[in-house]
Amino acid sequence: MRTKILTIVFLIRILSVVNAQDNVDKNEMVGFACYFEGSESKTVEKFAEKLKSENYKWISKKLNSKNNAEKYMSVITLEKLTELGKYNLTQTELNLIAEIKKSTELVSVCSGCTYFQKVELKNMFTDEMLTMGSYWLNYNLKAD
Repeated sequence: MRTKILTIVFLIRILSVVNAQDNVDKNEMVGFACYFEGSESKTVEKFAEKLKSENYKWISKKLNSKNNAEKYMSVITLEKLTELGKYNLTQTELNLIAEIKKSTELVSVCSGCTYFQKVELKNMFTDEMLTMGSYWLNYNLKAD
């Protein structure tokens, strides 16, 4: 009997993780350490490549993207580059960033094996949500 109960509990947990993953858009996801292996989402990987090649113009263009994950990554990346003196934001970019930071559009986020959610863009800029992004940026800009 105990084995059956444990099996049922295990299956419920597995199904709830699968269901949570169905709720998000993997093509429009921000994740710095997702799934069992702690891998980056495709969007985050793309931004790491552009940072490595110092393709800041590409990053800036993503402020106008239809993909909300790209908008978020563009904002945090450009702000960090500006903070480090490696990039100068234009007034147009500053206006776009201000709009993005107030946006109620949804972006998918993931963390670990079980956290998959859709969050309003404006809520992605809280201290709690920016923590992993800050670690990621510091790691990807450390060689500079």
